[in-house]
Amino acid sequence: MADRPALAGGQALRLRPDQLAGHLRKNLAPLYLVFGEEPLQVLEAADAIRLAARERGYAERQCLTVETGFEWGVLARLAASPSLFTDRRLLELRLDNAKTGDAGAKALADYAARLAEDAVLLVTAGKLDWNTQKSRWFTALDQAGVVIAAMPLDSRQLPGWIERRLRDRGLN
Repeated sequence: MADRPALAGGQALRLRPDQLAGHLRKNLAPLYLVFGEEPLQVLEAADAIRLAARERGYAERQCLTVETGFEWGVLARLAASPSLFTDRRLLELRLDNAKTGDAGAKALADYAARLAEDAVLLVTAGKLDWNTQKSRWFTALDQAGVVIAAMPLDSRQLPGWIERRLRDRGLN
């Protein structure tokens, strides 16, 4: 698709939440992983991706929430089956604080290896520890799409972050 960035050769694209708007003005990747310790930033990044997808004609949204006993085959079936209602769709997978387990790791890595042509996958998660960020599934998503890590702001970053938020809302 013309509005998707070239992520050739498994080249990872990692962004901070404040860089996402600029990226979305130009591109819509086939896969996004948004995670971190800052729930507000994770939520706002996911909202921005949803809006960008909707503006580009991804009219249908299908949400899956991973909980204990989640059937990972659902993700593959959704990716393989075309939508009945629209040409493009947004698939959303909410990991929250759930662990993927072996079946989930395989399902996510398999999806990243064979991205759906008519879909954007948005994966959201809370804090992911260092071992998870080195796992097979995380690495596969990292290489296939765009990763946005919402990390806590330190005391030096906070005033600028607040100022940008006020300016973005027309409150100078």
